[in-house]
Amino acid sequence: MKKRDRFWLNKILSFLGVMLIFAVISLYNIILFNNSYMEEENEELIVFKKQVEWVIIPYLKAKDYKTIQKYCDDFKDEDITFRLFDADKKLIAATRSFENAPMIEEGSSILKKRQGKLKIYRHSIREKMIGVVSELEIGGSRYYLELTISEEDVIKSILKAQRSIVIFFGIYLIFLIAGLIQIFHTLRTSFNQLEDSVIEIANGNLDRQIDVPKIGILQELTLSIKKMVQRLKNQIDRLTQLEKYKTDFIQNVSHEIKTPITAINSAVELLSSGNDISPMNKECMEIIQFQTNALNKLMQDILCLSEVDLEKTNGQKTFETFKLNNLIESIINHIAPANIKINFNPAKTVSIYADEALISTAVTNLIINAVKYSGSSSIDVLLLQEDNNVQIKVKDYGIGIPEEHLGMIFEKFYRVDKARSRQTGGTGLGLAIVKDIIDLHNGTISVESIAGHGTTFTISLPLNHIG
Repeated sequence: MKKRDRFWLNKILSFLGVMLIFAVISLYNIILFNNSYMEEENEELIVFKKQVEWVIIPYLKAKDYKTIQKYCDDFKDEDITFRLFDADKKLIAATRSFENAPMIEEGSSILKKRQGKLKIYRHSIREKMIGVVSELEIGGSRYYLELTISEEDVIKSILKAQRSIVIFFGIYLIFLIAGLIQIFHTLRTSFNQLEDSVIEIANGNLDRQIDVPKIGILQELTLSIKKMVQRLKNQIDRLTQLEKYKTDFIQNVSHEIKTPITAINSAVELLSSGNDISPMNKECMEIIQFQTNALNKLMQDILCLSEVDLEKTNGQKTFETFKLNNLIESIINHIAPANIKINFNPAKTVSIYADEALISTAVTNLIINAVKYSGSSSIDVLLLQEDNNVQIKVKDYGIGIPEEHLGMIFEKFYRVDKARSRQTGGTGLGLAIVKDIIDLHNGTISVESIAGHGTTFTISLPLNHIG
């Protein structure tokens, strides 16, 4: 799973967690509403009881029960009912007729425990009722005033209110979830498009079109990335142009220098062919010829580095498939040192997709270095294939390289033994050229050496280079 998908999954899970908390809070609020509604019903009964007492007390003093009954009849269509009983709990008057119903007795209900003063009563032959009973002392007589409301009516009202609340919150949640899904989808799509564009740009495709999203929070970021890409393209264009100027300059200078070097060599060879040259003059001519040859080699190495840098810059690589075995055998036959044996016996034929001329230069430099500087009487060249990689090893058994030099031998113009390099005409660019060539092919080069026991250079290259 990609990081961006994990990011959105975490956001969605967080959102679901918030929704769960919201649902719990909503349920808690519904319970609070139930209790609040029941408290209001209780308060309404108490208020109604006081109003009824205020009306009927004068008639109770006069024992005018008929007027009290007429008053009860006026409330026969109300939800709240009330009845009046004497001291023996016999019915005197009522808003509706309960001939066989005694005064309510306290019943058992879970609502009773939750309503405090509001109690639950049950008629012996009727439905559950919620009500209050008050005792009145009027003119030495005792009366009981009962006010009730149907529990079923209360529950219906509560359920109706709850349904309205649930429907409201349900619609609210649907719109909220739909809106958030739309926002998440839009953000995810925009982020994915932007990330894909940035990945392509990071991989070198600077011409990738970046669409500016409509989301405000991403517009500024996208515009900044587009500006950065444009500045990067401008800088690359300038660097490419400068690289071209440098290459052209090196090639022109090399050409201009090679012409006088060739003339000097020709003149020295002409003078050396004479018979009347003194030993001193002959030695001077040999020095001149050696140095011009060294200068010529230096210019060739600089040109080679320039060509490799140019291929790295413009990306136009001249790769083709060829057999490494034939290339290495050709190099060994060309070098063919008289007093050093070069062993090459590959177990199989290996083909590789690469720049044949540059690989030839890299392998040639390693073998020539082993011949010139190792002091070894034999050199082993190994060709190994492992999965999709090929290794070329050049191993000698000579003086080796001191450990303190191993980390710097691939730097330009670095020499392990400067005096001996001058004597043999070394430029200090051979290994730097090798490393640049291998880097161009997305390969690696490493060295292992023990002083007095020899050195092994290992080139590792992909068989099918894609670049």
